[in-house]
Amino acid sequence: MKNIYFIEAKSPGSHIFSRTALPRLGSILLATILKNRGYNAKVFIEDISPPDWKQLEDADMICISSISSTATRAFQIAEKFRKLGISVAIGGPHSTFLPEESLEYADYVIRGEGEETLVELLENLESGKPLETIKGLSFKNSKQEIVHNPARELLKDLNEAPIPDFSIVHKWAEKAKVIPIATSRGCPFACKFCSVIPMFGRKYRFKSIDRIIEEIKAAAPQKAHVFFIDDNFAANKKRTKALLRALIDTKIKFEWSAQVRTDIAKDPELLKLMEAAGCFSVYIGFESINPKTLSLYNKGQGLEDIENAIRAVKKHSINIHGMFVLGSDTDDIKTIRNTEKFAKKLDIDSIQFMILTPLPGTPVFEDLKSAGRLIHTDWSKYDAHHAVFEPKLMTAFELHVETLKAMSKFYSWPAILRNLWQFDFFYAVVGLYGKRSVKKALSGARNYVDQLRDLITAEFDGKTDKLRQFFQQKQGKSKNIILNTTSLEKDESRFFSTFLSKLDKKLVVNKESFRVTKNTLAITPLVESLKSRHEKGRQQLSEFYEKYKDRLDSIKVINMESISLYKSCVNIGLLLNVNAGKIRKAYEQALKSIGGKGFECNLVLVMVEQ
Repeated sequence: MKNIYFIEAKSPGSHIFSRTALPRLGSILLATILKNRGYNAKVFIEDISPPDWKQLEDADMICISSISSTATRAFQIAEKFRKLGISVAIGGPHSTFLPEESLEYADYVIRGEGEETLVELLENLESGKPLETIKGLSFKNSKQEIVHNPARELLKDLNEAPIPDFSIVHKWAEKAKVIPIATSRGCPFACKFCSVIPMFGRKYRFKSIDRIIEEIKAAAPQKAHVFFIDDNFAANKKRTKALLRALIDTKIKFEWSAQVRTDIAKDPELLKLMEAAGCFSVYIGFESINPKTLSLYNKGQGLEDIENAIRAVKKHSINIHGMFVLGSDTDDIKTIRNTEKFAKKLDIDSIQFMILTPLPGTPVFEDLKSAGRLIHTDWSKYDAHHAVFEPKLMTAFELHVETLKAMSKFYSWPAILRNLWQFDFFYAVVGLYGKRSVKKALSGARNYVDQLRDLITAEFDGKTDKLRQFFQQKQGKSKNIILNTTSLEKDESRFFSTFLSKLDKKLVVNKESFRVTKNTLAITPLVESLKSRHEKGRQQLSEFYEKYKDRLDSIKVINMESISLYKSCVNIGLLLNVNAGKIRKAYEQALKSIGGKGFECNLVLVMVEQ
């Protein structure tokens, strides 16, 4: 085997920094290792430049790198080369956590860190040795049975890997504007939506300062912006300060950015050194301004930490790219709108409002999957810019559209003109590109929202035995509803009465005891906050079945389960064929009628005699 070509699959859509492609280092590092071992290794990064597909056809093996959002594209590429009889290996976070899926398209899956696994795979294939001894490898044996070899230990010494050779990347010199450099791997923080720990471990592993300086010197002649891709550049502040002092001493003039946490605000010396060493901007994962959400994410920071970090960083003339994750079980529409106002008030230079995305390998993915809350697994939409799950306090449509609207308000014409007035042309351009990206996303949002609506409605109809269509056909213009309130407290009864009356002016709401009448929809909310009342509701069900047992064959009974009071209201609205805007308005009016304090209701019993 001689020709080993690496392909990094392209991103499915644009976002605020799509104009400046930032490649991942994995493929470049692995190709460098193979080049040093005598292979003809080349790297093709689709986000930088389209590959010369004809040139790739002489490959002995194609190695594809992907994350979840690029997995669909990666699988297409894998199929293309397998049809040509070329072996395909695939790696990256997505394939690491879902290797069986990847083996439908590829011959081999490199799980976790691939520096040693890929080398051993090539050696064993060339020598005819069995593959079962290679740690971190998944493959199909001669019987087409999937084999998952034991996981490989994490690399102990990051200095052993060679300095990435960017010259082997197709059209790198012509197209690349940012050079990625890693000084560490791993993260001790357990953010529930992040896959860093399962991929790279909980313990930080650092390169030596001399090695990092060597990499920077190698990158300096390219005169490109350097981005330190560590998940937390200032993880060990003592080490980071030593690195910054070394950068200052070398007198290498270059512009750089890095990812940090809000805790850098507590170390003025660190910020002063970052400014002196030429730091242009920092990427900070603020994640949320909702204290409940920060706690839910295990973020380990509060709103005061966020505000202090912004002020401290700006004081040292370092720009801020703020990243917020929206859509947790404690977020609602107001959270999204308030986050946009917060970002503008504290003068963050650029932002990404990202939708919570349950990536394979993360606790969030497992939680939502087990709860049946994933709407689909079209991986191309798992890019943090599409709602792919059912949130608790809003609909997926609302989460998707409101997040885009918040981005649109941030990247507004007044903000762009202000940057121009201050001669800040870089962020004026960022603002223009952000505005264009959001406008494009909003124009495409209608199609995606329609897809979501079709998927959600189809699932709803399946769970409710298409009662929605039955009710629509049978009731005509008169929509008579019996609201059974005997198991509800006063405020709960008022809430549902207000909600139903505001939902549709043609509704006739009758608050009556637990009963069902021919051609009339009977709705019974079962509030579950108190076990005794829950049992009371079940007792009423037993009494109902006893009372109507002779007519049960003609009574359609549906249990509409949900994850919150709002989602129970959404289910009722769906049943009555009411649009999402009306449902939201009726819910807010009903909530206001009881003083704004909600309650738990995760089950609504619906009955109609046919």
